[in-house]
Amino acid sequence: MAEAASHHCPNCSAPVEVPLGEVEVFCAYCDSQLRFIPEAEELEVVRTREEMKYRERVAVEKQILRNKLHHEEMNRWRETAAKVAIAAVPVVGRSAGRALFNASLQKGGGCGCGCLALIAAVLGSLLAVL
Repeated sequence: MAEAASHHCPNCSAPVEVPLGEVEVFCAYCDSQLRFIPEAEELEVVRTREEMKYRERVAVEKQILRNKLHHEEMNRWRETAAKVAIAAVPVVGRSAGRALFNASLQKGGGCGCGCLALIAAVLGSLLAVL
């Protein structure tokens, strides 16, 4: 069995055993991340449990905001593409306009390859010329 040095957690004063050769350990009582400083023979707190939870919460909130922004951008894109498709009906015909409109309502804004944007740009330029 490996030897362990006995210390106390700087955050909660609970006993902490640091296995020989280990540099970082977690306190079993407060879940703080501790770093062993060999030259001083003591432990320092790297992060407390509350800090770790706070960072996790912030990361989750950031991801939720990113997802919401992406969803809003995709909705704006679909609305714009649908408007372009409706405006293009007199130029390209009813069946092609309907296909463009249906493609714009799909979740990915078309087939996902960006062809809808190219078609919308071409139709927009045709409408500008007429």
